[in-house]
Amino acid sequence: MTDRSALLLPAFEGATPWAQLDRLPERPAEFTFALLSDLTGGERPGVFGRAVDATNLIRPDFVIQLGDTIEGYTCDAAEIARQSTAFDTTVARLDVPMFRVPGNHDVSNDTMRTEWLSRYGALHYHFVYRDVLFVALDTQDSPRPGDGDVHLDMSVDGWEGTMPARFSAEQLSWVEQILAEYPDVRWTILCMHMPAWQGAGAPGFDRVLRALGERPYTVFAGHVHNYRRRQLAGRDFIRLGTTGGSWVVPGEAGNFDHLTLVTMMPTGPRIANILLDGVLGPDGGR
Repeated sequence: MTDRSALLLPAFEGATPWAQLDRLPERPAEFTFALLSDLTGGERPGVFGRAVDATNLIRPDFVIQLGDTIEGYTCDAAEIARQSTAFDTTVARLDVPMFRVPGNHDVSNDTMRTEWLSRYGALHYHFVYRDVLFVALDTQDSPRPGDGDVHLDMSVDGWEGTMPARFSAEQLSWVEQILAEYPDVRWTILCMHMPAWQGAGAPGFDRVLRALGERPYTVFAGHVHNYRRRQLAGRDFIRLGTTGGSWVVPGEAGNFDHLTLVTMMPTGPRIANILLDGVLGPDGGR
């Protein structure tokens, strides 16, 4: 039931200048989180920093960044550290907590994975917030020999097809265990870098879907730098656009810089995509 004690109104007889007070939100069951996407593959300078500023204006409870935070694709440990430090300096300006998901630009070889683990501790993990289970997956588990400093070669058609995502048997067993441990949460949010559901589906991802079963859930990914929402088995599978990365899909559909704001309602998530140029500060500018 809505707690109306926070709202004090003068007494009116008959008509009132307000309506639908029963729709006041139940704040204990409601929260927001933001999703930020790729900024690499040819970063357009300043865009991701703008997203950080916009996020601070909106003030969600926390942020999830979906990977590809550095250009990477190198085995030079000093260069990896330099790029990672530059990104960390930018996100240190966030006024809210941030959770990280690794991308192919971040962990494309063992040297980069070592740096990631040294800085951030884990490549896949979970947490629960207000009875919502969040699961972060590693779609680069583990790098293939020869990944090195060579960028993935994908045609335009390939971006819409099956992704080269990889899940180790260990990670898949871990996902199954976590989902079995939390069968009754009110919602589950699955976050990954590559949209493993596309095309024929990445090897092993069918195990994740089976483990999710009939529970209510929503899945988010990045990687393609182009926004697209699909419904599979009645659930939303959402591929975010970019937050400063290069465009890889021609045309205008889905090509925009944005942050995704998710409001968890008692009945499930409500999703708003906020274009960065649409968020202005109190002076009417950036």
